[in-house]
Amino acid sequence: MDILVLAGGTGSRLWPRSRRTKPKQFLPLLSNRTMLQETVDRVRPLMEEGRVFVVTGSDYEELIREQLHDVPRNNVILEPSGRGTASAIGLAAIHMRRSAPDAVMAVLSADHLILRNEAFRQALQAAEVAAREGYLVTLGVKPSFANTGYGYIQCGDLITEAHNHKIHRVQRFAEKPDHDTAERYLAQGNYFWNAGIFVWQTKTFLDAISKHMPELRNQLNQVQASFGKSRYHDTLAQVWDNVENITVDYGIMERAPNVAVVPVDIGWSDVGDWHTLTTLMSDDDSANVVIGPHVEVDTKSTLIYSDSGRMIATIGLDGFLVVDTGDALLIAPRDRAQDVKKIVDQLRTEGRNDVL
Repeated sequence: MDILVLAGGTGSRLWPRSRRTKPKQFLPLLSNRTMLQETVDRVRPLMEEGRVFVVTGSDYEELIREQLHDVPRNNVILEPSGRGTASAIGLAAIHMRRSAPDAVMAVLSADHLILRNEAFRQALQAAEVAAREGYLVTLGVKPSFANTGYGYIQCGDLITEAHNHKIHRVQRFAEKPDHDTAERYLAQGNYFWNAGIFVWQTKTFLDAISKHMPELRNQLNQVQASFGKSRYHDTLAQVWDNVENITVDYGIMERAPNVAVVPVDIGWSDVGDWHTLTTLMSDDDSANVVIGPHVEVDTKSTLIYSDSGRMIATIGLDGFLVVDTGDALLIAPRDRAQDVKKIVDQLRTEGRNDVL
């Protein structure tokens, strides 16, 4: 199985730890390995040598080479700019198909946490079975609560079973719901979180682009025609200026008839904000999570995160985030963690590139 890792994105909701120059996928947030390294580590038993690819922006090329020493130079595929996952995966697919036309590719994000690695690998193997039958396969994560921050996938008829997993047709993709709708999805039992993990044959995916996004296919053909030529980078840059910015979910998965889902329970999280990270770091919601020097009085359910070396003292905090990186300090209620992105947007508007 070929592995494609999507390693773009800025992780703005984990500011100020995650920065434009070194976003969360390149950080060791939960272990001594970075999230990118952990992503590749967990699928090594499924990989053939030299068959892991990474697609990212040129700003992160050196970080990837530093963190993934065994990835061949030509397997790091650079986008001139971010244009959504449909084009990123399409660009990678035309590169990957050059050396393995009939390969199955698993598409993973570099910034996801998965706790049950063996179950995850079995799910990918099950998805591979369906992929070889011509399906575009996605993994649907069993919801643990009524989350309103994720899209959902409704399971349809059973297709088959493989590697201890059931494979279903996708009934429909659902947008991020309100709380009442999310509660209904949870009670119904056949709705799963859309984790953005995909498995398909490279040929099947490119055929789907031809059918559902013909303009993108034409643009990829122009890039492909420049392979091995000095004009490759110029061609890619010119083409990319006109590529539609759209996710693979909207561009392909919601339009294609041959879409399947493998429901999974793998301990998945996208580690999307500080509240989520705090929950992952402690089983006790009333306990504090402390990284760095800290002294407290009457403080609970609070994250103290400091890599500046400064002592942080807290009094009477309950359910807060305190994140100190030396040049920036974030203080916020845990239940406002999603709003960190608003701070990042405001700093960007003010031109504060020194702290972005």
